[in-house]
Amino acid sequence: METLSYLERVKIQSEILLPFYRRLRTEIGEARAAELLREAVEEYASALGSSVSQSTQGTSLEKLRSMLPTFTADSALDVEPVADTDEELSVNVRGCRFAEYFHALGEPQFGAMLTCEIDSPMTTAIGSDLSLDRSQTIMTGDSHCDFKWKMQGS
Repeated sequence: METLSYLERVKIQSEILLPFYRRLRTEIGEARAAELLREAVEEYASALGSSVSQSTQGTSLEKLRSMLPTFTADSALDVEPVADTDEELSVNVRGCRFAEYFHALGEPQFGAMLTCEIDSPMTTAIGSDLSLDRSQTIMTGDSHCDFKWKMQGS
C-alpha cells in the first residue's frame, strides 16, 4: 500500500525533475526539452495504466474508477460529479492542488506535462475500449478540468 499520496509523489518527483528540465531547456531549447519530458511522461503513464489494467478486475471504466482515489487523496482535487454510469464517468475538477503547486513554482507548463498529460496515455493503457475527452484544465488557466471517460460505442 502506498504511504505517500499521489500529490506528495508529484512534489518529490518535481524536486529533481524540475531543475533537470530547466537545464534541458537552457541546453537544448524549450521545444526539445518539452518533447523529451512528454515522451518520458507518456512512458510512465502507459506503464501505470497497464499496471492498473492487469491488477484490477472489471471493465476498463471500473478499472479507471478504482484509480480516482489515488489522484484525489490529500484533498488534491475538488471533484464535482457529472455522470457516473456503466458507460460513462464524467467529472469537473473545480480545485486542483497540483495546479496550485506548479503555479506557485512559476512552472504551470511543466506541471501540465508532468500531471495533466498522464491522463490520455494512462486511459488508453487501461483499456483500448475506453476514451477520454477533456477540453480544458485548471493548470493551463481554465476555470476547471472537464473529464469525460466513455466506453467505446457508448
